[in-house]
Amino acid sequence: MKNLTKAVMTALVTTLAVPVASTSIMLVSAEPALAKGKDKEKGGGKEKGGSKSQGGSKASNGNGAVRSTLKGANASNASARALEVANENSRVGKAAAYRDATVAADEAEGTAAAAAAAVEAHKETDPGVTEAEAQAAVDGLNGDLSTLNGEKTALQEELDALNEKTELTEDEAARVAELEGELTAKDDQIAQTETDLAAAEADLEVAKAYEEELARLEAEEAEAAEAAAAAQHDSLLVLTDGRDISEDEAAMEELHGNLGL
Repeated sequence: MKNLTKAVMTALVTTLAVPVASTSIMLVSAEPALAKGKDKEKGGGKEKGGSKSQGGSKASNGNGAVRSTLKGANASNASARALEVANENSRVGKAAAYRDATVAADEAEGTAAAAAAAVEAHKETDPGVTEAEAQAAVDGLNGDLSTLNGEKTALQEELDALNEKTELTEDEAARVAELEGELTAKDDQIAQTETDLAAAEADLEVAKAYEEELARLEAEEAEAAEAAAAAQHDSLLVLTDGRDISEDEAAMEELHGNLGL
């Protein structure tokens, strides 16, 4: 009985061992399959979603019309490093040149503003008389002085003629006294005219210096703004193969945005 029981139990265990092992195998193989399926579903969803997100972001970076307007100038979208090391004759190099010209133009605006301030400060020293007005005053006083000297010469000649006489009539003696008085007055007039002339000549020099400096400062102001603006515009035409897109606000905004301007 004991041996039979042992044999029966051994057979029973052997018989039962097969389905148990089979069941165990099924469970083990089913679990990885399910996990793999979940991982695949998870991974696939992530990749799809990521790709869609990237595509949507890229599409919103700008519109086709602007890119079409920019054409070769789209090279401005290159990296900062690419812009720095690009060959100057390449499209990226031309974009870098436009960037530099724009920066220079911006700096020139500051220079122009400073020059404009200098112009206004200089105007505070306005002498109140123009060079033309001062020159007219000088010319007039020179004319007056010439007239006075001519009149003095005539008076002196008349006096000298009377003084050459050995005897003078009463009227001639009276005339000598008049002439001497007129000559004294004439000398006073000449002296005053000479003083006025010296002042007018000083005014002329001041007015002339003021206007020359004003012209110089105004020229600097104009040159600072115009030269840089011209260089910027020229570099834009080089970048766009001669197409002037400066009035296209959307295209210029895109271009400047690409270049960090």
